[in-house]
Amino acid sequence: MKDSSGLRRAGGCTAEGGQHLPWYRRLLVGIEIGPTGANDEDQVYMSRATGREIVANLLRARAEYGVVFMKDHDFAYYNSRVARPCPNLRGRDLLKECLEEAKRHELPLIAYCQVQYDTSSWRSRPEWRMRDSAGQDIPGRLCYCSGYLGFVQACAAEMMEYDIAGFHFDMLDFGFSPPHGCWCETCKREFERAYGQPMPPGVTWDEAWDKMLEFRCASNAGFCRELEAFVKSRRPELSVDFNYHGYPPFNWVEGQRPVQHAATGDFVTAEGLPFVFGHANPSLLSLFMAGARPGGPCQGVTSRSIYDYHDFTVRPVAELKWETLTYLAHGAQCTIVDKANYDGTLDPVAFERIGQVFAEARAKREYFGHPPVVEVGLYYCSRSRDWYGREDVSRYLAAFSGAHKALLQAHIPMGIMMDENLSLDRLRQFPVVYLPNAAILTPQEIALLAEYAAGGGKLLITGLAGMFDRYGRLREHSDLSALVGARLASCITDHLDNYIRLPAALEDGPGRLLLADIPADWPMLTWGPAAAFEPDGAQAFGEILAAHRSQDNQWSEHMSANQAIGPAVLLNEYGNGRVAYVPCQPDAAFAGDYRTPEHRTLLRNLVRLLNPDPEVVIEAPINVEAVVTRDEARRRLLVHLLAFWPPATSSAASFPNGRRVLPPVMEQELPYRATIHVNRPFSEAAAVGPDNDLSVAGGRIIIDTRHVHEVVVIGD
Repeated sequence: MKDSSGLRRAGGCTAEGGQHLPWYRRLLVGIEIGPTGANDEDQVYMSRATGREIVANLLRARAEYGVVFMKDHDFAYYNSRVARPCPNLRGRDLLKECLEEAKRHELPLIAYCQVQYDTSSWRSRPEWRMRDSAGQDIPGRLCYCSGYLGFVQACAAEMMEYDIAGFHFDMLDFGFSPPHGCWCETCKREFERAYGQPMPPGVTWDEAWDKMLEFRCASNAGFCRELEAFVKSRRPELSVDFNYHGYPPFNWVEGQRPVQHAATGDFVTAEGLPFVFGHANPSLLSLFMAGARPGGPCQGVTSRSIYDYHDFTVRPVAELKWETLTYLAHGAQCTIVDKANYDGTLDPVAFERIGQVFAEARAKREYFGHPPVVEVGLYYCSRSRDWYGREDVSRYLAAFSGAHKALLQAHIPMGIMMDENLSLDRLRQFPVVYLPNAAILTPQEIALLAEYAAGGGKLLITGLAGMFDRYGRLREHSDLSALVGARLASCITDHLDNYIRLPAALEDGPGRLLLADIPADWPMLTWGPAAAFEPDGAQAFGEILAAHRSQDNQWSEHMSANQAIGPAVLLNEYGNGRVAYVPCQPDAAFAGDYRTPEHRTLLRNLVRLLNPDPEVVIEAPINVEAVVTRDEARRRLLVHLLAFWPPATSSAASFPNGRRVLPPVMEQELPYRATIHVNRPFSEAAAVGPDNDLSVAGGRIIIDTRHVHEVVVIGD
């Protein structure tokens, strides 16, 4: 296949001469097919699975590649000599059957191999088990420093005897709940050799635990590198990828760092799963993977099912289309997971619906994979994630995810950058850099941020940024005082209900942009710690108000606004740049239970205050995401519009947990209008899809559409 855009794509689209690229750089969409559960006590489980049906359904769905389970937690589904073959296949080799069918259609097949939760290995080889700090076996978990690596390599060696295109190795984590690590004799010995001291006796949140977190990350990253090197030494043309858990909402518990673990394998792949992580997550995941591995290929993974991997529902076409095309618009591949029926047969309805989605994706190939045009760089601080957030995931991640959600709904194009790979060049790729509650910042990070701002960059900072030491302990000063032009006076961490009030007087002054679409003189509730600052060169706008306190009131954590403690917004000229600082967390509030539209509006206004004339400004309903990319070869701007239209929710069925009810599935594509303001001359504008109404007036492009995914092409 060739991409008519002529561009090499990071995630899946072909380039000119693209047949010479590996499958993950030239293909867009594929399907993973696996079993449901595991059983050797009946004669039904997987007994009717055939390679012919698997490949026929991949083709029916217009998939460009397939990922097929070949080694899971109990069985091999090929004729293995080292792992137990699935008994109900009765000697049939499912991998061979799949490959014989796929070869006739030049369809690449990737072999799935599970690593963690390999219960068959856990049962048979006790010496490979992870152990907790008391020396007890951890059920289902296998040590990365044990001989288990050799077993996985042996399974891979067998599968490399077949004409596969690559491997997907799943579950390279330390579990998703306590205990947090491995204290087996091998790990204790290796830890002491590396650090010259014994392992800490558990989660201690001190210098020793810092080394333990590093050791955990190094253990599974090292396992991945050795496994990848083994595959490449035998068959260098095969792809290798590992399921990634370095992205939000995961934290230190899973034992993966964002950049360190995105670097393993040929590309980074992770699960979007809106039914678990929310319907902003396909966007967040795509941006996060691109930030963790800049310029590298990425793949978003989702499910054909509505609320679980293993429920036998099928999502409507409209919703599958929205999620799939969100990944593609952001430059990633998309893989949809299908779980076979218990007997191994497949559901034709799932593949028929996926086929409608993949047909549209393939028809729009030329519009995917181009470099993004971004206005805001959203800063992710893994040190704050681990040492400020600790056991409370939301303590840091609420501000980060709320910032993404606010920018998405405000249609401000963004990218994500990481503390692990921060550089001045990376900072300068963004007109505005936004640090949501980056509580822990190293001297090196602060120096780079200061140099970026002094050179003309714009910083937006919220929360308790720079107020904690490297171990997450609150200090009496902020390391960002010089940048924000103010001194820390006090900090409120014991109560989370704080307010922002912007006075009507701002409407006639330099802060008038802050009040756009926000009621003047209104106390706006935020949720999270707040700080009081005294200006030292910065302009101060509005005020933060602490809430009333009442010891005998059951609503003592939800009280109304009381006295002002300090400015709400500080605006500081720093060299040739500007720094806007909000010493509380409207971003965290926007991700929480007490969110209001004004949280999003304030953050939008702050971006506009810092960067009043971006290349593109987009107006659309808040449920429409805008992704802007540039097709350099054809000298055109591409504005992707992605609409998610859920109907109203009902909490009655899940009372008393109604606040956590997920939105229902999206069944329809509904009409809406978007306006694109282009702040430079352009030659023409057109929409890709049919039945759109598009008009151009001056620098405004107005489109009325009803498509889940539409592309507006703007020629230079």
